[in-house]
Amino acid sequence: MQEIAKYLVDHGNIKFGHFKLASGKESNYYVDVKSALLNPEFLRKVSKEAAKFVTGEKVAAVELGAVPFGVGVSLETGKELIIVRKEKKEYGLGKEYEGSIDNISRITFVEDVTTTGGTILRAINLMREKKVDVDRVIVVVDRNEGARENLKNIGVELYPLIEMDQLKKELGF
Repeated sequence: MQEIAKYLVDHGNIKFGHFKLASGKESNYYVDVKSALLNPEFLRKVSKEAAKFVTGEKVAAVELGAVPFGVGVSLETGKELIIVRKEKKEYGLGKEYEGSIDNISRITFVEDVTTTGGTILRAINLMREKKVDVDRVIVVVDRNEGARENLKNIGVELYPLIEMDQLKKELGF
C-alpha cells in the first residue's frame, strides 16, 4: 500500500495546520482522502484493493466523503451500493439511506478516513436497527486514534488500506 501513501503525499493530500476533525478532536494534520478519491486513477487503485475484502451482499458508504469510494467498490465488485445519510432527510421521503436493504443479511461499509469511528458507528447502528449485519469496514486511511478498538467493541473489524503510521513514515515524521 506504499502506492497509496506515495500518492497522498505527492499530491498534497496531507495538510498541516490546525484542524478540527469530524470526531471533534483537534489535529495538526489533515488527511484529505475525499479530494484524492475524485481522481479516477487513485479511486480505481483503492477500489480494486478494497474489493478483495468485501464480504457483504452489498456495499455501503456514509455521505459525503465515502460515496466516491463506495461507487468505485460497487463497480469493482458488481454489488449494489447503499448510501447512508448522516442525518435523516427532513423533507421529501424522509430517508435515512438510499438503496434497498430488503432481503439481505450483511453489508460491508467503506469509509475514506477513520479517527475514532464515530460517523461509521452511527451508520452501523442504523443498519443493525434495520436487521442488517455489518462485520467489517474497509477504510482508505485509519488515523490510529481509536476507530479499530471502537469498532471491535461492537464486533466489527476494521480493514485499513493504509494506516497513519505508514503515511508518517512516507512523510518522514
